[in-house]
Amino acid sequence: MNGAFVGVLTQTIKLHNPLPYGPAIGNLYVPLLRNDTMRGYAVLSNVTSPEGQPTMVVDDSGNAIAQWNNVAVNAEQTVTFELEYHTLSLGTHYSVNSSLEGSYDVNSNLYTRFTQPEPLVQSDNPQIIQLARNLTGNSDGLHGKVLAVYNFVVNYLRYQVQDEERGALWALENGVGDCSEFSYLFVALCRAAGIPARIQAGFAFHNAGESLADGHMWAEYYLENYGWIPVDPTWKQFDALDSKHFSSQQRIPELGFYANYVFNSVNGPEVTDEQTVQLKQASASIFGEDSEVGKIVNAVQAINGADYALFLGRLFGESLLFPSEIGKAERTLLESKLQLQNAIDSWDERSQTALLDLTRTLDDARSVSENVLWLITGTIALFIGVLAAAMLAILVYLRRSMSLKRKQYTNTLQ
Repeated sequence: MNGAFVGVLTQTIKLHNPLPYGPAIGNLYVPLLRNDTMRGYAVLSNVTSPEGQPTMVVDDSGNAIAQWNNVAVNAEQTVTFELEYHTLSLGTHYSVNSSLEGSYDVNSNLYTRFTQPEPLVQSDNPQIIQLARNLTGNSDGLHGKVLAVYNFVVNYLRYQVQDEERGALWALENGVGDCSEFSYLFVALCRAAGIPARIQAGFAFHNAGESLADGHMWAEYYLENYGWIPVDPTWKQFDALDSKHFSSQQRIPELGFYANYVFNSVNGPEVTDEQTVQLKQASASIFGEDSEVGKIVNAVQAINGADYALFLGRLFGESLLFPSEIGKAERTLLESKLQLQNAIDSWDERSQTALLDLTRTLDDARSVSENVLWLITGTIALFIGVLAAAMLAILVYLRRSMSLKRKQYTNTLQ
C-alpha cells in the first residue's frame, strides 16, 4: 500500500427531452462503485432523484446496478440523478516473486471463465494466439509472460480516442486505440497464453478536484498465491494501481451496462444525456469519528513518512555510517507494511486483530521515522562540528601565517 485517498465522488446524470412533446419513457441503469476489493472502500452515501430511490440488482458478474424503471422526461425538460459516494482508495504495488507462483487448476471455474474468448476479447483468434506464443515463449515464469504481454501492448499501441468499442483484434490490426483497446488487447493476449485475465471499468482521476465526462478501463490478471493483480496499460501502471481508480464493473461493459450508465428508451422521443463525475478530497471523519478508515489512513501516512525518512537517510550516507541501524529500520518498515496489509485483508473477519495490527503499524512506522531522523540529525551535527573544527584550524593557520609574515616584514625593515 503506497497511498491512501479519502474523498467524495459525485456522479451526476442528466436526461434531456429536447422536443416540444413527450414524455420520453425509459429505464435508467447505473453501475455502482464496487466495494469488494482491498484496494478500495466505497459507501453510497446519498442518492438524489425525482424518481425516488432505485431498485438494486446484481448481475452474474457480481456488479451492483441501480435501476430506475419508467423514468419520464417531459417535453423540453431535464431530469437529474445524482449519486454521492464516500470513498477510501489505496494505491497498491505488487512485488511478485516468480518462485512463489502457484500452478493453475485448469479445471476450476475461475480458470475456465477467464481464459476463454469473449466478444471484443478474441483470444481464440489465430493472429492473437501466435503473437501470444511469440511474446511469451522464452519468458521466465507466468509473471514474466504477463510482463512480456504488457511491454508489447504499451509499446505497440498508440493512444487514439475511438467513437465505439473496437476490440482486441482491431487494435492489433490497426495499432491504435483508447483505454478500451489497450485493455482488450492485454486481456486477450494473456488469455491466449493461458493466463486468466479480466476487464475492470469505472473512473480514474489524475488529481482531486478533477471532473470527468466519461469512464476508464483497465485490467487484472490472476496468479495463484497472489490473486488478482492490477494493470493499467493506458496509464503505464504494471502490477500497480494508484489511489484514484474506482471500479464500477468487473466485466466487458459492452456485454452489459457501460461503466457509466445507460438509458434505454421504451416510448416517446429520444432523449439526450450527459454526465459529470467529480472527485473531491475529504477527511476520514466522513466515515465517522474514530472509524477504521481513519486508522488505515494514519497508518499509510506513517509508512509513507518512514519511507521518506529512509530515503533521506540513504541520501545522507547513513547506510555507510550506521549500517546495522539502517538495516534494522528497513526490516521494521517491511514488517509494518505486512502488518498493514494483514489488517486490511482481515478487517471483516477479525476486526480486533486488524485493529491491533494497525496500531502496531502506526507505532513501528513512527519509530522508524524518529530513529532515522535522529541518525540524520546526528550526522548533520557531526558534519557541522567537523566543518567548524576545520574552519577554526584554517583560521588559526592563517592567523599564525600572517603573524609570521608581519615579523619577517618587520625584520626586513630593520
